[in-house]
Amino acid sequence: MPFSSADASTHPEGRPTPDDGYDVVIVGAGPVGLTAAGLLGRLGHRVAVVERHPGLYNLPRAGHIDHEIMRTFQLLGFADALLADAVACDTYTLRNGKGELLTEFPWAADGVSGWKSDYMLYQPELEDLLYSHDVDDPAITFHRGFEVHDFLVHEDHVEVHATAPAAPADLHGPAREARDLVLRGRFLLGADGGRSFVRDRLGIRRADLGFSSLWANADARRNRDRVDLPFDSGQWCDPNRPTTVLPLGKRHRRFEWALLPGETAEEMADPAVAWELLAGLGLTSEDLSIVRYHVWRFEAKIAEQWQRGRVFLLGDAAHTMPPFQGQGMCSGIRDASNLVWKLDLVLRGITAEALLDTYQQEREPNLRAWTELSIETGRLPCTLDPDEAERRDEAFRSGAAKHLPVVPPLSGVVRDGSGAGELSLQARVSRAGAPGLFDDVIGGGFTVVSTAGDPAAVLAPRQRAFLDALRAQVVHVAPDGAGGVTDVDGAYAAHFAERGWDVVVTRPDFYVFGAGSLSELPAIVDDLAARLGADETR
Repeated sequence: MPFSSADASTHPEGRPTPDDGYDVVIVGAGPVGLTAAGLLGRLGHRVAVVERHPGLYNLPRAGHIDHEIMRTFQLLGFADALLADAVACDTYTLRNGKGELLTEFPWAADGVSGWKSDYMLYQPELEDLLYSHDVDDPAITFHRGFEVHDFLVHEDHVEVHATAPAAPADLHGPAREARDLVLRGRFLLGADGGRSFVRDRLGIRRADLGFSSLWANADARRNRDRVDLPFDSGQWCDPNRPTTVLPLGKRHRRFEWALLPGETAEEMADPAVAWELLAGLGLTSEDLSIVRYHVWRFEAKIAEQWQRGRVFLLGDAAHTMPPFQGQGMCSGIRDASNLVWKLDLVLRGITAEALLDTYQQEREPNLRAWTELSIETGRLPCTLDPDEAERRDEAFRSGAAKHLPVVPPLSGVVRDGSGAGELSLQARVSRAGAPGLFDDVIGGGFTVVSTAGDPAAVLAPRQRAFLDALRAQVVHVAPDGAGGVTDVDGAYAAHFAERGWDVVVTRPDFYVFGAGSLSELPAIVDDLAARLGADETR
C-alpha cells in the first residue's frame, strides 16, 4: 500500500510526531527552504523542515529581491511587514574610476507584479518574517539542530536520517544527549546551500561556468541617519580597486572590494583592512559598526541534475552565481515557487508525477540567463588592467559596448502564443467594496482573468470542473465592476488592450500559461489540461 501522510498519528495539539509521515521533507531552513515550506503549508501539505543550526543564522548574505519575489512574500502574508526595513531601489549604476556613468539598471521602475521593481533588504529581517510565518502554520514542523547524514529513496517515499549532537548545559537549557531522528516524506527537497549534503549524497556534479573572483565583504549597521556617498547603489568599475556600495534595508549597508593581484584572502580578512578601505570612502566607526566581514569567492556553478527521482535540489544546492544582479536568492525562491505548485497537483492526485520532470526543464534556462547576465555585469568591475578598462569605458562612451544578455520568457508548461511565459500583471482590484492587490482580494493559485466578460460562461461543464479541481480563480475584471470585480485603476483594461487579449490564464507561480480572445478560452483550458497531463473530466 503506498505511503500516505494521511495515515500518520499526531500529537494532541495536532502536530506530527517526530518520526511521522509527511508529504515533503525539506533539508535547510534558509530563505529558499522556508519559502518552499510556507508555500506547501498554505496549500495544506504536511511539511518537515530539518536544519542543522539550532537557531536562525542571524547574519546577512543576500541583500536584494525583485517584484516577482515580493509577490511571493505577499502570498505568504508578510510583504507589507518586510517594508518596515526594506527599501525600494532608486537605481543600480556602474561607474568608472573617474565617476563617469557606464550603464545603469532601472530598478526604480514599477514592476508588473504590483510592487516596485527592486528592493534592498537585510536578510536576517526577511528570515525572521519567514520563520515566524512558518512556525505558526500547524502543517509545518521544524527539527532544528539536526544534521542530515543519510537518506534512503524508496518506491513511494524518502526516509531521512538526522542526528542532533550531544550538548552541555548552557544559558539556553540543560545538557542534552545525542538524538537521532528518522523522517518519512513522499518527496525530499534539498535547500541546504552551496555545500549541499543532499547533492553530494546523490553524487550530482556541478558544471563550472568559469567565473571566479575574490572579494572582501563588509556588512555594517549605520550609526548615523545619513551615510553620505557619491552614489547610493552600484559599482565603481575602477581597476585600482573595484568597489560595490549597496543599502541593506534602512539600517545597514554593504561594501565590497575586489582583491587585487598579490593580495591573499588571509591578509584581506583582517578587520583592520576593512576599516582602511572604509576610510578611503570617508567612513569611520562613528558612521558604521561592522556586523560581518569576510572574504568570499564569487563563482558560477550549476548542478547537472536538479532532480533524482523523489529528491529535488533548490537554490544554492542547485546553482550559484556572482552577486552582480542580486539574483541568487531570487532564483532559489523561483525554484520553490515553480516546484511547489507542481508538487501540490501531484500530492492531490490531479496530475501524474511526470509533471515534476518539468521542474529543471523550466527553471534551468531562466537560471542560466540570469547567471550569464550576472557574469557579464560582473566582468565590468572585475577589469583590473588599466588599458583594458579604458577600452571598456570608451566602448560605453561611443555606444559600441556589448549588449548584456536578456532573460527570455519561461518555456515549458505554457501555451504557444502571445504573452506565454511572461510574468502576469497584478494590479489593484475591488470586490464587495474591499480594494487591494489582486492576490489579496481574489486569491493566488491558477487564475483565469477576463476583461471582456464572464470566462465561465464560455466553458463547458468538463472544463469548469477541471478548473475547480485546480482550485482556479475565474473572474471578470472591469472598470465598472460589471462582473463583480472592479479594475480600480484601469490597469487590466490597458494591459490587455495593449496585447490584444480578452482573457489570460496564469499559473500559481505568476507566469502566463496562455492568453487570447474569450472565444479561444476553451481551447486554452484544454491545452492546460493536456500539458499538465491531467484528466480534464475530473
